[in-house]
Amino acid sequence: MVAVMTVATVACGATWVDVVLVFLASAAGQATVGWTNDLHDAEADRDAERHQKPTVHGAIQTEDLRIPILVSASLTIPLSFFAAGWVGGAAHIVAVMSALVYNFFMARTVWSWVPYAVSFGLIPLFIAQASSTSLWPSIPVIALSILVGVIAHLFNAIPDIAIDRLAGWGGLAVSLGKTRSRIVLIVLMSLAVGCLGFIALTFAGT
Repeated sequence: MVAVMTVATVACGATWVDVVLVFLASAAGQATVGWTNDLHDAEADRDAERHQKPTVHGAIQTEDLRIPILVSASLTIPLSFFAAGWVGGAAHIVAVMSALVYNFFMARTVWSWVPYAVSFGLIPLFIAQASSTSLWPSIPVIALSILVGVIAHLFNAIPDIAIDRLAGWGGLAVSLGKTRSRIVLIVLMSLAVGCLGFIALTFAGT
């Protein structure tokens, strides 16, 4: 995600200074979200035998994550504002906060898709404002980002439906089941292709 945001900022014509700031801000935000997830879900990950998690196979102890989380979270705020100004910086901070809400409160509920939609939907505003304070993302671009966020959530969740169900956890994919989740995924991907086509036609006509 950090690489995608950085490349998108370059594509929008940002200066190299702004590109570096976007990279640093997004990396700090992603680190905060990822480490917080590892810390919060450490026990659940061990119970589910998710051996790819560093807290499960012993590469990292949960108590070792607290200071890095504090540092990365503290850096995310000023770096976001430096990268994209008040509006874009606030959008990125809210996106990170939405991801944290997912980690702590909504990951195991039927509303698990909402933080993904919010976070991904705000990213274009962050990138646009980092490129120029006069640049704003179009509605189709925001819609595409929201769809990509929910699609990413389902792609991540569908393989774990059986494990999550056995553990008594919720989540959109668990609530829908594998078949209906795949149907929803196909519908969302079709809408995303439609949005992408509309955006491409709009650019071609300018």
